[in-house]
Amino acid sequence: MRKGVLVAGLLLLVACGSAAPTARQTPATTPVAISSSSPTSSPVASPSPFVAPTPVAPEPSTPKPVAFSCSSTIPAGAQLAIVILRGSTDVVVRDITNLAKPVSRCAFKHCEQFCESYGPDNLRFVTASHISYIVRSVDGDGAMYLADLSSRKTLLVRKWGPHESYFWVYAWSPDGNSLTYLTSTEWRIRSAVGDAALSPSGSGLGYYGYDPSTDGFMVGFSPDGQYVAIDQSTLVAANTKGAVFKVLRVSDRKLVYSRTDGSMATWAGGTGAHLFFRIGSGLQEWDPIAGAKQVVPGLAWIDPVPSADGQRIAYLTIDAKGNHFAGQVRLTDQPLRSISLSRLPRQGVAFLDPTLVWYAEESLCSASVNCAYGETSSGPPLTGRTYVHDLVTGIISSSVETAVGDVWPHLGSQ
Repeated sequence: MRKGVLVAGLLLLVACGSAAPTARQTPATTPVAISSSSPTSSPVASPSPFVAPTPVAPEPSTPKPVAFSCSSTIPAGAQLAIVILRGSTDVVVRDITNLAKPVSRCAFKHCEQFCESYGPDNLRFVTASHISYIVRSVDGDGAMYLADLSSRKTLLVRKWGPHESYFWVYAWSPDGNSLTYLTSTEWRIRSAVGDAALSPSGSGLGYYGYDPSTDGFMVGFSPDGQYVAIDQSTLVAANTKGAVFKVLRVSDRKLVYSRTDGSMATWAGGTGAHLFFRIGSGLQEWDPIAGAKQVVPGLAWIDPVPSADGQRIAYLTIDAKGNHFAGQVRLTDQPLRSISLSRLPRQGVAFLDPTLVWYAEESLCSASVNCAYGETSSGPPLTGRTYVHDLVTGIISSSVETAVGDVWPHLGSQ
Protein backbone atom coordinates (compact mmCIF):
# COMPACT_ATOMS: atom_id res chain seq x y z
CA MET A 1 0.00 0.00 0.00
CA ARG A 2 1.08 3.54 -0.62
CA LYS A 3 1.24 5.10 2.83
CA GLY A 4 2.78 8.54 3.01
CA VAL A 5 2.12 11.31 5.46
CA LEU A 6 -1.57 10.63 4.97
CA VAL A 7 -3.35 8.28 2.63
CA ALA A 8 -5.23 10.92 0.63
CA GLY A 9 -7.45 13.97 0.98
CA LEU A 10 -10.79 14.30 2.62
CA LEU A 11 -13.09 16.31 0.47
CA LEU A 12 -16.11 17.66 2.22
CA LEU A 13 -19.14 19.04 0.47
CA VAL A 14 -18.63 22.51 1.88
CA ALA A 15 -15.93 24.96 0.89
CA CYS A 16 -16.53 27.20 3.90
CA GLY A 17 -15.41 24.70 6.52
CA SER A 18 -13.32 26.08 9.36
CA ALA A 19 -9.57 25.71 9.33
CA ALA A 20 -7.57 24.10 12.11
CA PRO A 21 -9.06 25.01 15.49
CA THR A 22 -7.43 27.69 17.54
CA ALA A 23 -7.03 26.73 21.17
CA ARG A 24 -4.40 26.65 23.82
CA GLN A 25 -1.46 24.48 22.79
CA THR A 26 -1.10 21.48 25.02
CA PRO A 27 2.57 20.80 25.74
CA ALA A 28 3.74 17.37 24.64
CA THR A 29 4.21 15.73 28.01
CA THR A 30 5.43 12.44 27.83
CA PRO A 31 5.12 10.55 11.24
CA VAL A 32 1.74 5.99 12.38
CA ALA A 33 -0.88 5.08 16.57
CA ILE A 34 -4.32 4.80 21.02
CA SER A 35 -8.92 4.97 26.03
CA SER A 36 -11.95 5.33 26.31
CA SER A 37 -12.82 5.74 29.86
CA SER A 38 -13.73 9.20 28.62
CA PRO A 39 -14.42 11.89 31.19
CA THR A 40 -17.86 13.45 31.26
CA SER A 41 -16.50 16.56 29.53
CA SER A 42 -15.95 14.54 26.36
CA PRO A 43 -18.40 11.63 26.16
CA VAL A 44 -17.32 9.15 23.50
CA ALA A 45 -18.97 5.78 22.99
CA SER A 46 -16.75 2.72 22.96
CA PRO A 47 -17.71 -0.84 21.96
CA SER A 48 -15.96 -2.25 25.02
CA PRO A 49 -13.85 -0.84 27.85
CA PHE A 50 -10.59 0.49 26.46
CA VAL A 51 -7.40 0.18 28.47
CA ALA A 52 -4.50 2.33 27.34
CA PRO A 53 -1.32 0.37 26.62
CA THR A 54 1.43 0.39 29.21
CA PRO A 55 3.84 3.15 28.18
CA VAL A 56 7.45 2.31 27.39
CA ALA A 57 10.39 4.35 28.60
CA PRO A 58 12.03 6.62 26.01
CA GLU A 59 15.72 6.54 25.11
CA PRO A 60 17.74 9.75 24.76
CA SER A 61 17.48 9.31 20.99
CA THR A 62 13.71 8.69 20.96
CA PRO A 63 11.91 11.48 19.06
CA LYS A 64 9.49 13.51 21.14
CA PRO A 65 5.71 13.62 20.60
CA VAL A 66 4.15 16.46 18.65
CA ALA A 67 2.01 19.23 20.11
CA PHE A 68 -1.75 19.10 19.59
CA SER A 69 -4.71 21.18 20.67
CA CYS A 70 -8.48 20.69 20.86
CA SER A 71 -11.01 23.50 20.64
CA SER A 72 -14.06 21.39 21.53
CA THR A 73 -15.01 17.99 22.89
CA ILE A 74 -15.99 15.04 20.72
CA PRO A 75 -19.69 14.18 21.00
CA ALA A 76 -20.79 10.61 21.48
CA GLY A 77 -21.43 8.84 18.19
CA ALA A 78 -19.53 11.39 16.12
CA GLN A 79 -18.26 10.51 12.65
CA LEU A 80 -14.66 11.70 12.43
CA ALA A 81 -11.89 12.01 9.86
CA ILE A 82 -8.17 12.76 10.12
CA VAL A 83 -7.52 15.24 7.33
CA ILE A 84 -5.39 18.08 6.00
CA LEU A 85 -7.35 21.15 4.93
CA ARG A 86 -6.46 23.21 1.90
CA GLY A 87 -4.04 26.01 2.76
CA SER A 88 -2.85 24.39 6.00
CA THR A 89 -0.20 21.87 7.05
CA ASP A 90 -1.92 20.94 10.33
CA VAL A 91 -3.36 17.45 10.66
CA VAL A 92 -6.95 17.99 11.77
CA VAL A 93 -9.51 15.78 13.51
CA ARG A 94 -12.67 16.78 11.65
CA ASP A 95 -16.19 16.04 12.90
CA ILE A 96 -18.15 15.19 9.72
CA THR A 97 -21.33 13.97 11.40
CA ASN A 98 -23.14 16.88 9.71
CA LEU A 99 -21.49 17.31 6.31
CA ALA A 100 -23.23 20.65 5.84
CA LYS A 101 -21.48 21.95 8.97
CA PRO A 102 -18.22 20.06 9.61
CA VAL A 103 -16.31 21.00 12.74
CA SER A 104 -12.55 20.88 13.30
CA ARG A 105 -12.23 19.44 16.82
CA CYS A 106 -8.46 18.99 17.25
CA ALA A 107 -5.25 19.75 15.33
CA PHE A 108 -1.73 18.27 15.35
CA LYS A 109 1.23 20.39 14.28
CA HIS A 110 3.04 18.70 11.39
CA CYS A 111 6.73 19.25 10.67
CA GLU A 112 8.70 18.23 7.56
CA GLN A 113 11.83 20.44 7.67
CA PHE A 114 14.31 21.31 10.43
CA CYS A 115 12.28 19.38 12.99
CA GLU A 116 13.01 17.97 16.42
CA SER A 117 10.42 15.33 15.49
CA TYR A 118 9.33 14.74 11.90
CA GLY A 119 5.62 14.01 11.57
CA PRO A 120 3.10 13.03 12.78
CA ASP A 121 2.64 10.38 10.07
CA ASN A 122 0.52 7.23 9.67
CA LEU A 123 -2.20 8.43 12.03
CA ARG A 124 -4.91 5.97 13.12
CA PHE A 125 -8.02 6.20 15.26
CA VAL A 126 -7.84 3.68 18.10
CA THR A 127 -11.11 4.89 19.59
CA ALA A 128 -13.08 8.04 18.86
CA SER A 129 -10.99 9.87 21.45
CA HIS A 130 -7.58 8.25 20.92
CA ILE A 131 -5.23 8.58 17.94
CA SER A 132 -1.91 6.87 17.34
CA TYR A 133 0.84 8.32 15.17
CA ILE A 134 4.49 7.91 14.22
CA VAL A 135 7.32 10.44 14.45
CA ARG A 136 10.97 10.20 13.39
CA SER A 137 14.16 12.00 14.36
CA VAL A 138 16.69 13.47 11.95
CA ASP A 139 18.90 10.43 12.66
CA GLY A 140 16.14 7.97 11.75
CA ASP A 141 15.02 6.86 15.22
CA GLY A 142 11.27 6.40 15.44
CA ALA A 143 8.42 6.25 17.92
CA MET A 144 4.70 5.52 18.04
CA TYR A 145 2.65 7.69 20.38
CA LEU A 146 -0.93 7.56 21.59
CA ALA A 147 -2.74 10.90 21.94
CA ASP A 148 -5.76 11.08 24.25
CA LEU A 149 -8.00 13.81 22.84
CA SER A 150 -10.04 13.95 26.06
CA SER A 151 -7.26 14.33 28.64
CA ARG A 152 -4.84 15.99 26.14
CA LYS A 153 -2.14 13.56 27.30
CA THR A 154 0.29 11.51 25.20
CA LEU A 155 2.05 8.23 25.95
CA LEU A 156 4.84 6.33 24.19
CA VAL A 157 3.63 3.01 22.74
CA ARG A 158 6.69 1.84 20.75
CA LYS A 159 10.21 2.99 19.92
CA TRP A 160 12.84 1.78 17.43
CA GLY A 161 16.26 2.58 16.05
CA PRO A 162 17.32 4.07 12.70
CA HIS A 163 17.60 0.72 10.89
CA GLU A 164 14.04 -0.48 11.56
CA SER A 165 11.80 -1.25 8.55
CA TYR A 166 8.03 -1.65 8.11
CA PHE A 167 7.29 0.50 11.16
CA TRP A 168 4.34 2.10 9.32
CA VAL A 169 2.55 -1.26 8.96
CA TYR A 170 0.29 -1.64 12.00
CA ALA A 171 -3.36 -1.92 13.04
CA TRP A 172 -5.48 -1.84 16.18
CA SER A 173 -8.19 -4.34 17.09
CA PRO A 174 -11.82 -3.14 16.88
CA ASP A 175 -11.91 -2.54 20.66
CA GLY A 176 -8.52 -0.80 20.60
CA ASN A 177 -6.97 -3.16 23.14
CA SER A 178 -4.59 -5.06 20.85
CA LEU A 179 -1.97 -3.82 18.41
CA THR A 180 -0.50 -5.87 15.56
CA TYR A 181 2.55 -4.58 13.70
CA LEU A 182 5.64 -5.44 11.67
CA THR A 183 9.28 -5.02 12.58
CA SER A 184 12.21 -5.63 10.23
CA THR A 185 12.05 -9.37 10.91
CA GLU A 186 8.80 -10.17 12.73
CA TRP A 187 5.04 -9.92 12.70
CA ARG A 188 3.98 -9.19 16.28
CA ILE A 189 0.91 -8.66 18.47
CA ARG A 190 0.72 -6.61 21.66
CA SER A 191 -2.16 -6.92 24.13
CA ALA A 192 -2.81 -7.02 27.86
CA VAL A 193 -1.09 -10.42 28.07
CA GLY A 194 2.15 -9.15 26.55
CA ASP A 195 3.99 -8.55 23.29
CA ALA A 196 4.60 -11.71 21.25
CA ALA A 197 5.91 -12.71 17.82
CA LEU A 198 3.40 -14.17 15.39
CA SER A 199 6.02 -15.04 12.75
CA PRO A 200 9.42 -16.52 13.57
CA SER A 201 12.41 -14.25 13.99
CA GLY A 202 14.49 -13.94 10.86
CA SER A 203 11.66 -14.73 8.45
CA GLY A 204 13.11 -12.36 5.84
CA LEU A 205 10.05 -10.28 5.02
CA GLY A 206 11.72 -8.69 1.99
CA TYR A 207 11.69 -5.08 0.75
CA TYR A 208 13.65 -4.50 -2.44
CA GLY A 209 11.71 -5.01 -5.63
CA TYR A 210 8.48 -3.76 -4.06
CA ASP A 211 5.85 -2.84 -6.68
CA PRO A 212 2.98 -0.74 -5.20
CA SER A 213 0.60 -1.90 -7.93
CA THR A 214 0.94 -5.60 -7.06
CA ASP A 215 2.61 -6.01 -3.65
CA GLY A 216 0.83 -5.52 -0.36
CA PHE A 217 1.86 -4.46 3.13
CA MET A 218 -1.04 -5.04 5.48
CA VAL A 219 -1.82 -6.34 8.95
CA GLY A 220 -5.30 -6.18 10.42
CA PHE A 221 -7.97 -7.67 12.66
CA SER A 222 -11.29 -9.10 11.49
CA PRO A 223 -14.41 -7.04 12.37
CA ASP A 224 -15.25 -9.47 15.17
CA GLY A 225 -11.71 -9.29 16.54
CA GLN A 226 -11.32 -13.08 16.42
CA TYR A 227 -8.75 -13.26 13.60
CA VAL A 228 -5.69 -11.33 12.53
CA ALA A 229 -4.11 -11.35 9.07
CA ILE A 230 -0.87 -10.38 7.37
CA ASP A 231 -0.41 -9.54 3.69
CA GLN A 232 3.28 -9.09 2.87
CA SER A 233 3.68 -10.25 -0.69
CA THR A 234 7.01 -8.68 -1.65
CA LEU A 235 9.71 -11.10 -2.80
CA VAL A 236 7.86 -14.27 -1.87
CA ALA A 237 10.66 -16.41 -3.24
CA ALA A 238 13.12 -14.77 -0.85
CA ASN A 239 10.98 -15.55 2.19
CA THR A 240 12.52 -18.68 3.64
CA LYS A 241 9.39 -19.38 5.72
CA GLY A 242 7.20 -19.77 2.65
CA ALA A 243 3.73 -18.24 2.93
CA VAL A 244 3.58 -14.49 3.44
CA PHE A 245 -0.22 -14.30 3.38
CA LYS A 246 -1.56 -15.67 6.66
CA VAL A 247 -4.61 -15.63 8.91
CA LEU A 248 -4.28 -16.54 12.61
CA ARG A 249 -6.93 -17.07 15.26
CA VAL A 250 -6.29 -14.51 18.00
CA SER A 251 -7.31 -16.68 20.97
CA ASP A 252 -4.62 -19.35 20.47
CA ARG A 253 -2.60 -17.74 17.61
CA LYS A 254 -3.14 -20.84 15.51
CA LEU A 255 -2.57 -20.53 11.77
CA VAL A 256 -5.93 -21.15 10.08
CA TYR A 257 -5.14 -20.09 6.50
CA SER A 258 -2.06 -19.28 4.43
CA ARG A 259 -0.83 -19.04 0.85
CA THR A 260 2.08 -17.60 -1.14
CA ASP A 261 0.18 -15.63 -3.78
CA GLY A 262 -2.35 -13.44 -1.91
CA SER A 263 -2.02 -9.64 -1.96
CA MET A 264 -3.93 -6.37 -1.47
CA ALA A 265 -6.10 -7.71 1.36
CA THR A 266 -8.82 -6.08 3.42
CA TRP A 267 -11.41 -7.24 5.95
CA ALA A 268 -15.03 -6.37 5.09
CA GLY A 269 -18.56 -7.75 5.40
CA GLY A 270 -19.77 -5.87 8.48
CA THR A 271 -19.66 -8.65 11.10
CA GLY A 272 -17.76 -11.90 11.50
CA ALA A 273 -14.58 -12.49 9.54
CA HIS A 274 -14.53 -12.05 5.76
CA LEU A 275 -11.16 -11.36 4.18
CA PHE A 276 -10.98 -10.19 0.56
CA PHE A 277 -7.73 -10.36 -1.38
CA ARG A 278 -6.30 -10.49 -4.87
CA ILE A 279 -4.59 -13.36 -6.69
CA GLY A 280 -3.65 -13.76 -10.35
CA SER A 281 -7.10 -14.97 -11.43
CA GLY A 282 -9.11 -12.29 -9.62
CA LEU A 283 -10.68 -11.40 -6.27
CA GLN A 284 -10.95 -14.06 -3.54
CA GLU A 285 -12.96 -14.14 -0.32
CA TRP A 286 -11.97 -16.17 2.77
CA ASP A 287 -14.00 -16.87 5.88
CA PRO A 288 -13.37 -19.45 8.65
CA ILE A 289 -16.37 -21.58 7.69
CA ALA A 290 -16.37 -21.71 3.88
CA GLY A 291 -12.65 -21.16 3.33
CA ALA A 292 -11.45 -19.35 0.19
CA LYS A 293 -13.40 -18.90 -3.03
CA GLN A 294 -13.20 -16.68 -6.10
CA VAL A 295 -15.84 -13.92 -6.13
CA VAL A 296 -14.85 -11.46 -8.91
CA PRO A 297 -12.82 -13.07 -11.71
CA GLY A 298 -10.18 -10.86 -13.29
CA LEU A 299 -10.32 -8.01 -10.77
CA ALA A 300 -6.78 -6.78 -9.98
CA TRP A 301 -7.52 -4.16 -7.37
CA ILE A 302 -5.04 -1.92 -5.52
CA ASP A 303 -5.31 -0.41 -2.01
CA PRO A 304 -8.84 -1.66 -1.12
CA VAL A 305 -10.71 0.20 1.65
CA PRO A 306 -13.91 -1.06 3.36
CA SER A 307 -16.82 1.15 4.37
CA ALA A 308 -17.57 1.39 8.11
CA ASP A 309 -20.67 -0.80 7.69
CA GLY A 310 -18.63 -3.38 5.76
CA GLN A 311 -21.05 -3.42 2.81
CA ARG A 312 -18.78 -1.80 0.20
CA ILE A 313 -15.12 -1.88 -0.72
CA ALA A 314 -13.56 0.98 -2.69
CA TYR A 315 -10.29 0.43 -4.53
CA LEU A 316 -8.03 1.50 -7.40
CA THR A 317 -7.05 -0.21 -10.63
CA ILE A 318 -4.16 0.72 -12.92
CA ASP A 319 -3.96 0.99 -16.71
CA ALA A 320 -1.06 0.29 -19.06
CA LYS A 321 0.16 3.90 -18.86
CA GLY A 322 0.32 3.88 -15.07
CA ASN A 323 -2.82 5.89 -14.21
CA HIS A 324 -5.19 4.77 -11.44
CA PHE A 325 -8.98 4.63 -11.53
CA ALA A 326 -11.48 4.30 -8.66
CA GLY A 327 -13.98 1.47 -8.38
CA GLN A 328 -16.16 -0.30 -5.85
CA VAL A 329 -17.57 -3.73 -5.01
CA ARG A 330 -20.97 -3.84 -3.29
CA LEU A 331 -21.11 -6.88 -1.05
CA THR A 332 -24.91 -6.88 -1.27
CA ASP A 333 -24.68 -7.70 -5.00
CA GLN A 334 -24.98 -11.35 -5.97
CA PRO A 335 -22.83 -12.19 -7.73
CA LEU A 336 -20.24 -9.61 -6.73
CA ARG A 337 -18.98 -7.41 -9.54
CA SER A 338 -16.54 -4.58 -10.19
CA ILE A 339 -18.21 -1.15 -10.56
CA SER A 340 -16.26 1.78 -12.02
CA LEU A 341 -16.41 5.09 -10.13
CA SER A 342 -14.30 7.24 -12.43
CA ARG A 343 -13.26 7.57 -16.05
CA LEU A 344 -10.57 10.08 -15.08
CA PRO A 345 -7.44 9.20 -13.06
CA ARG A 346 -7.95 9.10 -9.30
CA GLN A 347 -5.84 8.22 -6.26
CA GLY A 348 -6.13 7.68 -2.51
CA VAL A 349 -9.72 6.44 -2.14
CA ALA A 350 -11.28 6.66 1.34
CA PHE A 351 -14.79 6.31 2.73
CA LEU A 352 -16.09 9.29 4.71
CA ASP A 353 -19.30 7.42 5.48
CA PRO A 354 -20.77 4.18 4.07
CA THR A 355 -21.88 5.84 0.81
CA LEU A 356 -19.49 8.79 0.44
CA VAL A 357 -16.05 8.29 -1.10
CA TRP A 358 -13.18 10.77 -1.18
CA TYR A 359 -10.41 10.69 -3.79
CA ALA A 360 -7.69 12.87 -5.32
CA GLU A 361 -7.12 13.62 -9.00
CA GLU A 362 -4.05 12.29 -10.84
CA SER A 363 -2.34 13.86 -13.84
CA LEU A 364 -2.70 11.93 -17.09
CA CYS A 365 0.43 9.91 -17.80
CA SER A 366 2.19 10.87 -21.04
CA ALA A 367 5.62 11.25 -22.56
CA SER A 368 6.01 14.50 -20.61
CA VAL A 369 4.47 13.22 -17.33
CA ASN A 370 6.58 10.60 -15.53
CA CYS A 371 4.30 8.06 -13.86
CA ALA A 372 6.95 5.48 -12.96
CA TYR A 373 7.88 4.41 -9.44
CA GLY A 374 11.56 4.74 -8.60
CA GLU A 375 14.22 6.67 -6.70
CA THR A 376 13.34 9.95 -8.42
CA SER A 377 9.59 9.50 -8.92
CA SER A 378 6.67 8.13 -6.94
CA GLY A 379 3.99 7.41 -9.51
CA PRO A 380 1.53 9.73 -11.24
CA PRO A 381 1.68 13.30 -9.84
CA LEU A 382 -1.44 14.75 -8.23
CA THR A 383 -3.15 17.81 -9.71
CA GLY A 384 -4.10 19.22 -6.29
CA ARG A 385 -7.84 18.78 -6.94
CA THR A 386 -9.83 16.50 -4.64
CA TYR A 387 -13.42 15.27 -4.74
CA VAL A 388 -16.23 13.60 -2.81
CA HIS A 389 -18.32 11.05 -4.68
CA ASP A 390 -21.84 10.29 -3.42
CA LEU A 391 -22.42 6.64 -4.34
CA VAL A 392 -26.20 6.95 -3.97
CA THR A 393 -26.85 10.05 -6.09
CA GLY A 394 -23.74 9.84 -8.28
CA ILE A 395 -22.97 13.52 -7.53
CA ILE A 396 -19.25 14.41 -7.44
CA SER A 397 -18.32 17.60 -5.54
CA SER A 398 -15.10 19.51 -4.90
CA SER A 399 -13.51 19.52 -1.46
CA VAL A 400 -11.49 21.59 0.99
CA GLU A 401 -9.61 18.53 2.24
CA THR A 402 -6.36 17.71 0.49
CA ALA A 403 -5.60 14.49 2.37
CA VAL A 404 -7.42 11.84 4.42
CA GLY A 405 -5.54 9.66 6.88
CA ASP A 406 -8.24 7.67 8.69
CA VAL A 407 -11.97 7.76 9.43
CA TRP A 408 -13.99 6.82 12.52
CA PRO A 409 -15.92 4.61 13.18
CA HIS A 410 -13.83 1.69 11.98
CA LEU A 411 -15.25 -1.50 10.59
CA GLY A 412 -16.30 -3.61 13.60
CA SER A 413 -15.95 -0.80 16.15
CA GLN A 414 -19.65 0.15 16.28
